[in-house]
Amino acid sequence: MGLLIPQAWREEAGRIIRYTLVGLLNMVSGLGTIYLLQNEFACDYRIANIIGYTLGIINGFFLNRTWTFKSTDKNLSRQGLLFLLSVGVCWGMQFLALIVMVEFLGISEDIAQGLGMVLYTGLNFLGNRFLVFRTKDT
Repeated sequence: MGLLIPQAWREEAGRIIRYTLVGLLNMVSGLGTIYLLQNEFACDYRIANIIGYTLGIINGFFLNRTWTFKSTDKNLSRQGLLFLLSVGVCWGMQFLALIVMVEFLGISEDIAQGLGMVLYTGLNFLGNRFLVFRTKDT
């Protein structure tokens, strides 16, 4: 007899998988932009971080809204503002962690960018799931 998994769990697993795929796309494009700016154009790591995350934020909103969470909310401006709030809080926490890792812990800028992205991604999923794109059952 096969393992019976409740429908709600399967739906949540699907959201997590889709969010992960969107996150991987954003990670490749965001970190690629960051590393390109830092290493090829000698851009300050903080400025490179801001530019890379901005690109990912724009992409992430539209892909997560339409594909990950399949939002049917017609109020795009409300969702957009909540998304920016969630992203802003998560990015701020990641940015602070980035500076602490580089300036105080001596972690290389490239490694710190990746570690910061892991923190950002986990927190941002929670913000998107339970604030921005929440449904009546969450």
